[in-house]
Amino acid sequence: MFRSMMAAVAALGLMALPTLAAPLTEAELQEKVETVREEAGLVALGAVVVDADGEVLGLAVAGERRKGSGDTVQPGDAWHIGSNTKMLTALLYGRLVEQGEAEWGATLPEMFPDLAEDMDPAWQDVTIEQLFSHRSGLAANPGTIWFLAHRDSEEPVEAQRAELAQKYLSKAPDGKVGAFQYSNLGYMIVGAAIDRIAERQGYENYEALFLSMLVPEGEGWGFGSPQEGIEGHARNLFGQWKPKGKGSAADNPAALGPAGTLHVPLVPHAVFLSQFLTPGSTEEKLMTPYPDADSDYAFGWGMIPPGKLGPVLGHSGSNTMWLSTIHLLPEQGLVIIVNTNSFSQKAASALNSFSAELAASYASEESD
Repeated sequence: MFRSMMAAVAALGLMALPTLAAPLTEAELQEKVETVREEAGLVALGAVVVDADGEVLGLAVAGERRKGSGDTVQPGDAWHIGSNTKMLTALLYGRLVEQGEAEWGATLPEMFPDLAEDMDPAWQDVTIEQLFSHRSGLAANPGTIWFLAHRDSEEPVEAQRAELAQKYLSKAPDGKVGAFQYSNLGYMIVGAAIDRIAERQGYENYEALFLSMLVPEGEGWGFGSPQEGIEGHARNLFGQWKPKGKGSAADNPAALGPAGTLHVPLVPHAVFLSQFLTPGSTEEKLMTPYPDADSDYAFGWGMIPPGKLGPVLGHSGSNTMWLSTIHLLPEQGLVIIVNTNSFSQKAASALNSFSAELAASYASEESD
């Protein structure tokens, strides 16, 4: 059955913050994670808080890797992060710009010169920035038929993405160019552009280039559902959590990688994201709302109205079997990630509220 990417995500931000409190002890954080998991009816829950130096301030996990198994989740287990992959796809492109392999402001004809002649005229001036900020005019997803046909496809993922670029760029945009329309397809087409750069560099495709350029070796990063440890869950006909295993039914088709099929353990993920707390020019660009300050989305980051703790950037991702929430508090020097392996609307609310509590607990008292 077709499983859509969770689209938005950007609007999912911190709720009203509780009164600032002292940071939780290890035992208090563990107890809180267990309480939130039980109250929200989740199979497993994990949370991590990291500072700007990459120091872990808090880490706790609770629950089962697989419902009914008695196999408890471990701190080093990898979690599927869904659309939180997007900020990392944008970062990969930024690193390629730093290397002189890509350019900001590049248009679709410049990224796909072999397709330029057959492109619909509406695509001529669409830029990489519009793809990253969901303002390209591309549809949200390739469509149900594509998902069904490509779940178990043996065709190389770079070929699948190239075919999508050719198909969708040869016809008129689905939406208005310049208007916000959350688009996994847009990030897949970015992936097709990166595939071409990767081929020039001697790498196989986007996934190989991503893992070689951005990820420290041996830290549990990968694409698709985790093949060890935790499993994702979905509700069955009776409303009970059903584990989805580790095969093709446990995630979206592999070609969606740039839009959201990454898995990673809590600590390596948060430590990696801490670089956005001491940003260079690339990170600054990725965190700047586009096309102007009135936008609530940057490049893979949602812009949340500032409150007592200063500005907040956030994003969430789900393939309907997992849910991962990220909040970045630049003035507080905090990265907060809360994940579960059982998605529901109640889970989304619980994770968001818990993130707010963690922000209040670990923030500087000077912000009160």
